[in-house]
Amino acid sequence: MNRRRFLAGAGITTLGTVTGYGGLRIADIRPYDPALPTGESPRESITAAAQHRHAADHRAVTNVRVLDDWTGETPYDLDVRKLWHQPSRRRHLHTLTTFETPLTQSNRLADAPDREYVTPHQTLWALLHYNRVLDDGYDLPLTNVRYITDGAWLYDHDAPTPAGGAVRVSDNRSGHIPDGDYERASEPVRRDLVRPHQTDWTRTAADDETITYRLVGADAYAQVVPLPFAPISGFGDCWIEVTLDRKTGRLRRIVENRAVVIDLQDGAGERSLTYRIETDIDRYGDVRARRPAGSVNGDLESHVKALLFDLVNY
Repeated sequence: MNRRRFLAGAGITTLGTVTGYGGLRIADIRPYDPALPTGESPRESITAAAQHRHAADHRAVTNVRVLDDWTGETPYDLDVRKLWHQPSRRRHLHTLTTFETPLTQSNRLADAPDREYVTPHQTLWALLHYNRVLDDGYDLPLTNVRYITDGAWLYDHDAPTPAGGAVRVSDNRSGHIPDGDYERASEPVRRDLVRPHQTDWTRTAADDETITYRLVGADAYAQVVPLPFAPISGFGDCWIEVTLDRKTGRLRRIVENRAVVIDLQDGAGERSLTYRIETDIDRYGDVRARRPAGSVNGDLESHVKALLFDLVNY
């Protein structure tokens, strides 16, 4: 029997409570100090910083603004996406709030190429959220919440709009699912911001604290940026800027101008969309992915299963 299985069995058999070693396991208390990213070139440094983000505790806030679409009412803010990522404790808190805008109003449905094409985010979780956004049964703004741990994940497809840093779930629409497959459960929220690539970057700004690199052009942009599910037939003025911390090499800020041409279904032609997507990354090493406030639906059996999963998956 390997050490992992022995400790899991010993923790459950001898303790049976959340005190002592069992308490440490459930709280995921462990030594954790991921190495800082390094690289010889801007490309290597940026790729290393993007990969480091998956290992380091941090907060990431993404604001999306529509600069051009087919409604004639741009610009406007489309959504805000927040991630509290705490791998040291194996916890994630993730929210996506979409606002009422010309593109998301129900009377614009006939003008939209299709629901999944509206989301600027590339995850299936975000696509399903935008299907709800364009459903007449939901009021906007609409917030989707995910909280993932070793033992379970909590969700709410129609959560109260977060006020400040407080995240809540509703009594009626929230759910609790015991799940011991932490890596699979957390994958949809641990999305890449910059993919591994071969193209080169140009330095555009530098000061005592940060250094900023820029990449321009459709081919280079398509290599770097994880794109959503839309059938993109062309690119416009696409560029991305990445700001790194001089001392640590970590990501501090990403700004991208995404100008794409989308093929409509059933030979209906093409439409253009231009997004400005800005992501700020901060609170490295001191962020806490807190369990959302509110009453989460779930029976006693599911909560006991979640506790056991949490003990075993340390």
